[in-house]
Amino acid sequence: MSRFRSVLDEVPATRAAIFRLLKNEGLLSIPQIADALGVSHEAARKHVTDLQRSGWIDSDCAGSDEAARSAATAGRPPVRYCLTPAGDHFFPKDYATLVAALLDAIESEGGDDAVTAALARITDQRVEELEPRVARFALDRKLNALRAIYADGDPFVEVERRGEDYVLIERNCPYLSAALAHPDICSTTVSTLRRLTGCQIVRERRFQDGDARCEFHVLTAEASPERKRVRFEKEPPRTA
Repeated sequence: MSRFRSVLDEVPATRAAIFRLLKNEGLLSIPQIADALGVSHEAARKHVTDLQRSGWIDSDCAGSDEAARSAATAGRPPVRYCLTPAGDHFFPKDYATLVAALLDAIESEGGDDAVTAALARITDQRVEELEPRVARFALDRKLNALRAIYADGDPFVEVERRGEDYVLIERNCPYLSAALAHPDICSTTVSTLRRLTGCQIVRERRFQDGDARCEFHVLTAEASPERKRVRFEKEPPRTA
C-alpha cells in the first residue's frame, strides 16, 4: 500500500473519478468526461459546474499542451476543463518531507546559524505579508486579523480573551510533520506574532508535546516597541 493517503478517498465517487481523469489527461471536455464515466452529458455537466463553482476545476486553463489544443474538432472547439491548484491538493503531497530535507541540507552546509538565517527570512516574509492587514488596528482587532497567520479564512485558528491577555489557539498545524523534525520552524510563528503585536508571545501548549493544539499566549503587560525590532529568536524550551 502506498504511504500516501489521497484526500480523494473521502470524496463522492463520481467527483473523485472526474478529479482523476483531469489529473491523468490534463484537459477534458464535458462530452469526454461523460463518455469516460459512462454518464449522460447533463450529469457530467452538473458535476463539472459544481466543481468549478467550488474552485477545484476551471475551463481553458493557461499552459495547456499542444496535443490538447490540436484535439479540438473543426469549428468552435469544445470548452475543456483542468484542475486548479486548489483541486490539485486533493492528490497526495509531501511538502513536510521536502521542507525537512531542505533544512537538513542548509544545516549540513552552513550549520545552525544558516538554519536560523533561513527561518529569519521566512519570518520577514510573513511579517511583510501580514503587516498591511493589521497595522492600523488596535490589539484586539489585530489579533482577530492574525487568525489568517497560516491561511485566509482559517477555520482552525481562534482568539480567546484571558483577563488582560489574549491567546491565539491553533487546532490544525499545517507544518506539524516538518515541525516535529525541526521544532524551530514554530519560532517563525512566535516571532511573527511578536513583531506584529509588540507583545511577548509564549507558546504554552504545543502539538509536539501531545497537546493536540498550540496556544500562543499574548502577554499584553510585556508590550514594547522594542519587541517589534527583534527580527527572529528561537523560543525557549517549554517549562513544566
